[in-house]
Amino acid sequence: MAAFGTRGDGKTWGAFGAMIVHAQKHHEAGFPLPTKWAGVTDTHQAHRLKTVRSLQDPAWQGVWRFRDDYHVAECVLDGTVLVHLDLFGIEDAGAMDRLRMEMHGLWFEEPAPASVMVQSSGVNEGAWLMGLTSQRMASYHHPAIMTLNYPDEDHWTWKRFVIDQAPGTGYIRIPPGERASASDREEWARALASRPDMLRRLLAGQPGTLMLGKQVAVGYNEELHAPSGTRLRPESGVAVHVGQDGGLTPTSIIAQRIGPRLRVLASLYTEHGGIQQHVQYLLRPWLAEHTPWVLNDRDALHVHYDPSMNKDSEANSEENALRIMQHRLMAHYHAGQVEWESRKNPMLSVLGGLVNGEPVLTIDPVQARGLTRALNGGWHYPTDVMGQVKGDQQPVKDHPHSDHGDAFCYLVGGVGMGRIDRPAPKPHHANTTYDLLDYNRPVQQRQSYKARTTFNPLGRD
Repeated sequence: MAAFGTRGDGKTWGAFGAMIVHAQKHHEAGFPLPTKWAGVTDTHQAHRLKTVRSLQDPAWQGVWRFRDDYHVAECVLDGTVLVHLDLFGIEDAGAMDRLRMEMHGLWFEEPAPASVMVQSSGVNEGAWLMGLTSQRMASYHHPAIMTLNYPDEDHWTWKRFVIDQAPGTGYIRIPPGERASASDREEWARALASRPDMLRRLLAGQPGTLMLGKQVAVGYNEELHAPSGTRLRPESGVAVHVGQDGGLTPTSIIAQRIGPRLRVLASLYTEHGGIQQHVQYLLRPWLAEHTPWVLNDRDALHVHYDPSMNKDSEANSEENALRIMQHRLMAHYHAGQVEWESRKNPMLSVLGGLVNGEPVLTIDPVQARGLTRALNGGWHYPTDVMGQVKGDQQPVKDHPHSDHGDAFCYLVGGVGMGRIDRPAPKPHHANTTYDLLDYNRPVQQRQSYKARTTFNPLGRD
């Protein structure tokens, strides 16, 4: 079980409480005390600076005691040792041997590295797996827990427990600010003002993204647009739209427009592959599995493509990426916008759009992981040494993030999410009619004659 939380929200305290409750239930089940735990972090010095101080807090009323130069912490209640906790770090290869000792419970503290406020180089997945194999002492249950600030989205902890959840694992996300005071959080926010990546991890309650420049997709919020645990299923019979970027990393963003909402079902890309291989081995098989009705109905599939795909090779005019794709996938094809501003603005509008208080955009966090990583900051502008965008720049061509971003722009622009569909105006008939034949005719002799055309000022396009 992993407990993710922001700074000061009691993750470590929760681990200590779990150890005590486990010891009580372990004893009630007829097993001898104390329970033995391994408490692992990157260095023992990190334990001295953080773990030991937490256990010395007056709120514990002295139930935790230390020996062996703070390498062992014991929870003692009414003279009985409930929990024996070995505290050590994984400083070198020799330290890994300590994880081979038998234990009841395993606890990892801050296994993800951090470079601000909490100095840590992290602990690798191999150490975690080694510890799991050492839980061999008899008990009613063998808990393996970790407590940590939010890691980078590529870190093994986030992948193992959230993105590609391993069998038998679970996680909780502590609400930001549950225990930390408002004044402390304000102070930390000021300290991290120049580090938006660390603000996400330590205060906002979001996984971090390696920020190489200024984020292009301003307004994207993973918790709103791609909440973990949300899986999207295609709606049968509804048209499917594909945003297609070309180049050496062909990328497809697959989506459906349901009324005013855009649902991104998947993002697919082929690294260093051609469009023929991408369509044949990735895009078409995905469509056949998830949206099979589009393969037999040209009107059910729309491809919004990178205009540069419609270019003949200087060596062979038959090597036109667009024609290759058209030959292998029956659909309506629509060229995307060339100018960056014309692509950027609809994309930003969708990210900030709301319908009845809910986001216009929803992304499947698993099948469209490449897109969420790009929108989260992988897709970025070049910046100078002061962190400012260099003039009127376009995003950096940082594959595959920029490919996902470009394909997303073609998709959004193609499905017309920036346009508002208005109903056709109702015809408006004037209360009076004008008949040229009745001009100067006495009123009693005028015929009731309705003009064959009407003027509708409200109905003009």
